[in-house]
Amino acid sequence: MALPQPRAPEDAEFTKSSQGESDRVDLAEQARVSVGCHLCGSSRSRPVCSAEELRVQRAWLARFYRRRWLVQNRATTEDRLSFTQNYATAIVACTDCGLLYRNPRPRQQAIEKAYRTDRYDEAYLQAEFEAQRTWFRSKVPALARHLPRTAPRTAPRVLEIGSFVGGFLAEGMAAGWDVFGIDPGQDVVAFCRGRQLPVFQGTIEEARLAPASYDAVAVWNTFDQLPDPHPLLRAAVPLLRNDGLFVVRVPNGACFEWAMTIRSNLPVRLRRPVDVALAWNNLLTFPYLYGYSAAQLIALTAPYGFRLRACLPDQLIATPAGHLTWGGRIEERTVKAMSRAGSYAWRDRSSGRFRSSPWLDLYFERACGVDDPTGLLSAELGLLPVYAPALFGQTDFNCSRFGGIGGEGRS
Repeated sequence: MALPQPRAPEDAEFTKSSQGESDRVDLAEQARVSVGCHLCGSSRSRPVCSAEELRVQRAWLARFYRRRWLVQNRATTEDRLSFTQNYATAIVACTDCGLLYRNPRPRQQAIEKAYRTDRYDEAYLQAEFEAQRTWFRSKVPALARHLPRTAPRTAPRVLEIGSFVGGFLAEGMAAGWDVFGIDPGQDVVAFCRGRQLPVFQGTIEEARLAPASYDAVAVWNTFDQLPDPHPLLRAAVPLLRNDGLFVVRVPNGACFEWAMTIRSNLPVRLRRPVDVALAWNNLLTFPYLYGYSAAQLIALTAPYGFRLRACLPDQLIATPAGHLTWGGRIEERTVKAMSRAGSYAWRDRSSGRFRSSPWLDLYFERACGVDDPTGLLSAELGLLPVYAPALFGQTDFNCSRFGGIGGEGRS
């Protein structure tokens, strides 16, 4: 399969008219365009959740927030009630490959500017930083277990794209790693630099990093918000050393679609448990551009020479300390414990969908000559990973030790 080619800008006029502006962009006020599936190129889709239903979910989420948050201000509404992708539109699934996405949506330049100009209160940034550091204390050891065996004996070099408040960078530094972050947001970059965390403001293409200089590239909570993920993938591949890891964390589109199917078959009065579970995992109102399943991410990354090493189910990061009522804290822990148990009890390994898990952590490795003993790629997606020497720029791979694709990582 040929690698996807770069797309032309969607709206040159928006780019010209917005130069020099610094005000925050409200995507709800932006003109919208219909889009197709960037995974398979199809323009055919089926409805999963209507714009009107998203408005109903939004009103319900506001009541949910008011009843459970001890402190209610901008610092607590960000990313819990107020989202960048906060406009009501249809959530659809590609008829051909199943990718979930918002359609119609604002133009790409408007979305990119919205993230560059996001503004945050200092109290919110500090609370999220502390919460993320706690959360990443489990992620750093998990990533360490998957780092290449051929990595240098010195500190691993790890790049994070979408570093936000720097929780991962701080924990990586605490573990003795050589870390570096990239984020387009002005406020969050200033926050990180104020804590002596190494962050570049801009995109991975603008950073101009040295080839083959990183053992891992991580995109923890940003990939689903990229209007077009292909430029990031093209830029990330050359940065990785042999057997390097590409780590992606995304909201599970298969989980949201499954929940919407269950919800539509229930009377209104019985939908509350589903809504509560979705709300605690930031899936209600689906505030993301895309909802990837594990199989779809395999298909997306395969042409760039990546193979799946592990797919791990997960939940949303816990709410920062001091934000919830006593009852809210108990409910959050209970819902997430039940979700965690369900994720492990109902794994659909044959399809790679993991649809009972609200979030997915996927670990890919730079690979060549990948076998497909499960038939997942060839049977369901019509794709096989390929190795492109011209893209990688290095051909000294040792392919003999690669086995097949495994959903849970190698022993």
